Amino acid sequence: MLGHYSDVIQIFRPNISLKTVTGAAVLPTLLMKPRFVTAIGLALVLGTGLGIGLQRYLNLSTKTATLLQKTGLYGYFSKPLQALAGSEPQHAIADRLQGKLKLYVLVGQSNMVGAAKVPDNLKTSANIFTFGNDYQWARGNEPVDSAKGQIDRVSEDPNAGFGPAFTFAKTLVLEDSNQLIGLIPCAKNGASITDWQQSISDQTLYGSCLKRVRAASPMGEVSGILFFQGEADTVDPQQFPSLQPDAEAWAEKFALFAYNFRQDLGQPDLPLVYAQLGQPDDLEGLPNWTLIQTQQKNIQIPNAAMIETNDLPMDGIHYTVDSYKVIGQRFSDAMTRLQAAQKKEASNQSIMPNGESPAAESALEAESALEAESALEAESAL
Repeated sequence: MLGHYSDVIQIFRPNISLKTVTGAAVLPTLLMKPRFVTAIGLALVLGTGLGIGLQRYLNLSTKTATLLQKTGLYGYFSKPLQALAGSEPQHAIADRLQGKLKLYVLVGQSNMVGAAKVPDNLKTSANIFTFGNDYQWARGNEPVDSAKGQIDRVSEDPNAGFGPAFTFAKTLVLEDSNQLIGLIPCAKNGASITDWQQSISDQTLYGSCLKRVRAASPMGEVSGILFFQGEADTVDPQQFPSLQPDAEAWAEKFALFAYNFRQDLGQPDLPLVYAQLGQPDDLEGLPNWTLIQTQQKNIQIPNAAMIETNDLPMDGIHYTVDSYKVIGQRFSDAMTRLQAAQKKEASNQSIMPNGESPAAESALEAESALEAESALEAESAL
């Protein structure tokens, strides 16, 4: 047994005589065996590669690299590691642009996900980015709600297609080419309004979306919510209990979602635009379609606006590519109007009833005080 230790001693302590170690005569025999030589060589190779890797990624001492350069081994590992470094993913958003995006949350079900075939040669924009389901930012493209690298399985849509979100973002950019748009897809095919009720669990649509928004928010300011949902609640609850449809309480639950989600984001006045259901050619199996449409039309939610879609061509309960483009444009126009109204209201609140701003009124008050003080001084002098 001691003979095996003598091998190691001789390799790392060459000053020790082999004659002083029991079993040392085994060393020459071992060195002549191919398996032993291969094992030693493999150990050296792995150790050398690890050394360069540690230096490259952990900034360890350069002594190892210097030694490898002297022995001529450095080149065997530097090129592969350089290639590895070059393959590291670069951030999709340039440093100078980070924190400057206007972020929009995409909520609802299949018509927000997108159900049309993605057109060929779709033009993208350098001003639009998407916070993917892999929790990584990327240049915006269709399908916006791609399931590639999906982390939160609760919102996974393997068949995501072309929808209204990308056209929404492109229309905003056309109106103002200086703004940067960030899309945060959270919608889920077949989701009911019940699925969007408040929950902190990331195993729910609500909780997952909230988590995603918070993860994406360092790139900019959450500027609005787009909501397109209701189809799942039009079905007969007796036939499809698993969908948890609740047509009777749709408006109440939608109002609760709007209130709770804004509160959880810390933005109670965040603009929200929602789409009213369209008008399919066949409503068989959808007995509560009109009921949902009516509630969507009549509900009153602060800082919210509804867009109509019942004049657009449909494909079943979904839409054509051209229809989705129109919906995206309508989402954009409604969002822009809401934001403009908020900005005007904030500006009006800063103006006093007499038409002066608070700053101007303070200046007038100061001037009046000085005049009164000067009058008193003049009277005293008399």
